[in-house]
Amino acid sequence: MTAHSPVHEHAHQHTDPATARVVAALGPESEQMPDLGFPSAAPGRGLADLVAAEGQSGDLVVVVPMTFGRAPTVIADCARTLRDVRGRTGGARLALTAPLGDATMLVTRLRAAIRRHELGDAAADSVLVVSPAIDPFADAELFRLARLARQYGRPGLVEVAFHGGTEPDPDLAGGLARLDALGSERPMVVSATLAPAPVIGRRLPGEGEYLMGPAVLRSVIDTRVREAVHRLDHGADGPAGADGIDPALDAEDGHGYAHSHVAADGSVYTHSH
Repeated sequence: MTAHSPVHEHAHQHTDPATARVVAALGPESEQMPDLGFPSAAPGRGLADLVAAEGQSGDLVVVVPMTFGRAPTVIADCARTLRDVRGRTGGARLALTAPLGDATMLVTRLRAAIRRHELGDAAADSVLVVSPAIDPFADAELFRLARLARQYGRPGLVEVAFHGGTEPDPDLAGGLARLDALGSERPMVVSATLAPAPVIGRRLPGEGEYLMGPAVLRSVIDTRVREAVHRLDHGADGPAGADGIDPALDAEDGHGYAHSHVAADGSVYTHSH
C-alpha cells in the first residue's frame, strides 16, 4: 500500500474589498486634495472617533495614509491611533494600508506633469516643484526627488520651493527669484503633493493643476485597499501584522537625526527618527 502524506487544507476568509469602509488619514501632503467622497481625518482623536463610528456601520474599516512617504509621521501616527482604537469598533476588523504612494510614484508623477508643458511654442524652460514645508528631512528629500524627476528630460533647470507649512525655505517668492536669476523666462509650477499647484499670478504653465486627479487617486486607493484586504484575509506577516498596524508603528525609523540609546543590559544601539 502506498503511503499518502496528509493533506492540509488552509481556509482563508475572502472579503470583498468593495464592502470595506475606507477612511483617508490626512497629513501635510493631502492638504487641499480633491474631494474623493471618503470620510477623512488626521491621526489622533479625529481619526480614532471616525474609525470607531465607521466600525459601527460595517464589518471592516480600512485606513489609507495619504502620503508619498515624505511624512512617515503620518503613517506611524495612524498605526498608534488604530492600535488604541481596537475594541471600540463594534466588532469590525481594522486594517491599515501601505501609504498612498512612495518616492518612485512621486518621481513618476512629477515627470508626467513636467512633460505636459515641456514642448510647443509656449514650452516652459524651467520647473518649480512646490510643496508645503513638512520638516527639514522631508524638505531636503524633495530636492533629491525633484532632481530625479528632471533626469533625461527637459527642461534641465529645476528648483524647489515651499508654499505654506512650517518654516518654508525657500518660500515661493524665493524659488521664483532663483529661477529668474538663473535666466529662466517661463517656469512651470508643479505640485509635489495632492494640492493643486499654487496660482502665482504670472500665468505660468501648471498653475492650479493637480499632480493626481480624482480618478487616478481613487484608482490608487482602490489598489491599496485591495492589497490590505488580501493581507488581512490571508494572515500575511503573521497574525500580529496582518492588519498592517503593528509593523507601521516603526514607520519613522530612519527619518531624522541618528541618535543612540543604551539598553538595560548596557548595549548601545543607534537609529533615526
